[in-house]
Amino acid sequence: LVEWLVAMGLAWRYAEASGRPEWRGVTWGMLPLHTSGIVACCYHLFYNAPELAWCVALQAGCTCLGNTTLAYACWRLAAASGWTRGDGRADAEAAWAAVRASFDDTVSDDASSAVQTASPKAVAAVAAVPAPASALLGWEDLGDAWAADGDAAFLAKLLALSATLAYAVKYAPPLIPGGVVDAWATQSDVTHSAAAAAVIVVPTLLNCAKWAQRSREGAAFVGDI
Repeated sequence: LVEWLVAMGLAWRYAEASGRPEWRGVTWGMLPLHTSGIVACCYHLFYNAPELAWCVALQAGCTCLGNTTLAYACWRLAAASGWTRGDGRADAEAAWAAVRASFDDTVSDDASSAVQTASPKAVAAVAAVPAPASALLGWEDLGDAWAADGDAAFLAKLLALSATLAYAVKYAPPLIPGGVVDAWATQSDVTHSAAAAAVIVVPTLLNCAKWAQRSREGAAFVGDI
């Protein structure tokens, strides 16, 4: 979930770097897939309780929706960049040539040419990223906070952060007092489902509100999560 939010933030920042607002649509397209991840984590957070089996269907629905919205956002970005079906065919042929070349002992000149002549319209322009506006740091802002790091250092930090959070989530529950655990076990299935729904809905609404606020031109962003 942390890594996905970072990727969403990088896509948002790339909209500023490339001058193509359609990259912000990519961020929005990624949002249902983030919710899908929340649903999966929520189900495991409650130890796959049978009364929360609806989480499985909900996650599948969010994944299907997210795949659709992200595909549409990417098509919208490509079309705005001048991409055509002919470009897609040329890129596919170049990719196939690269795959075939990888199985050859020597790469033919034709294959090399095909790989190197992929549609230039598929390559986004790179520009200097403007300084971020003053705001509280959130997970998606780690790309800015660690911008001075090399790729290896950035990935190492992100991996360490994700591993630490995962370790905390896995081993923190035994620290909960037994009385609290017993009291929770006596609650009804409706209560358990309501709690799980809150774990899913609240972060999703906050995520939507966050990106909606950032979408407003000149809006000062506060309350990052």
